[in-house]
Amino acid sequence: MSAIVTRPVELRTRHALALPSGPRAASVRRMTDFEAAVAGFAALDEAALGRPWSFRDKPMDVRYALYRTLEDAQEALVALAARPHPESRRILALAQQAFGDLRGLVTGVPDALLARAPRDGEWSVGDVLRHVLSVEQRYAIQTRWAVERGDGDPVRVPTDRLPPTAPPAIPGGASEILARIAEARAETSHALDALAPAAMTRPTQWVHYDVDVRFRLHRFGAHIVEHTVQCEKTLATLGQPVTEGRRIVRRITAALGEIEGLGGAAEVRTLEARLVERWSSVKTPV
Repeated sequence: MSAIVTRPVELRTRHALALPSGPRAASVRRMTDFEAAVAGFAALDEAALGRPWSFRDKPMDVRYALYRTLEDAQEALVALAARPHPESRRILALAQQAFGDLRGLVTGVPDALLARAPRDGEWSVGDVLRHVLSVEQRYAIQTRWAVERGDGDPVRVPTDRLPPTAPPAIPGGASEILARIAEARAETSHALDALAPAAMTRPTQWVHYDVDVRFRLHRFGAHIVEHTVQCEKTLATLGQPVTEGRRIVRRITAALGEIEGLGGAAEVRTLEARLVERWSSVKTPV
């Protein structure tokens, strides 16, 4: 049996974007300051982004408050990416980048809109998000099985060990569902982001195909991207406007996701706080 990780198993700090889950957390959870900043910037149109904003005591515009945060994130990402990382961590960091983009897309969208199906018989954005959660959990179980199973065990994980692919019932709106996905993503990374090289070629199956663990790891990010596109199409069908602010903030949340995936939890907290501070500085009185 191949070793699961290239380092001793250790208790790791929960990723910065992973938030509490469960019935009690769902019933009392409020939008974090960072989520409020993301939602606030995402609501800004071209005119609002053109308002004056000061950077280093010289005049800029609100738009640069976002781009400066993106530049800060890029600097942190380059430094982290230059460090040695197992291949599995680099792959799963791409999945976390994809999840960051998904968060940037739906954070701040009204919950009532997320519950509306674009057409009869089609999933709402909320349904899609719940499906993403279920498949994240299934993929993690299937990939761990491929890494850990004995030579006498079947290649495919027993079906009764897998959650259903249909969207599960989760109380609350987008914030609660995203928090559950974040928690599942953190669990995936904790289990699989430091695989030994030999584990990457362990045989497994996906749908009807014979593949290996490396293939399965790449499926995490691709699946999130697939359903981010589905959410984009659904929101467009429902008439949700796409502001310039949201276009920019998605680049930031995606970069934060990749930073987090590469182990930069402290850097993410710093960058989140910076975005919150900048949002506070650009808000206008009601």
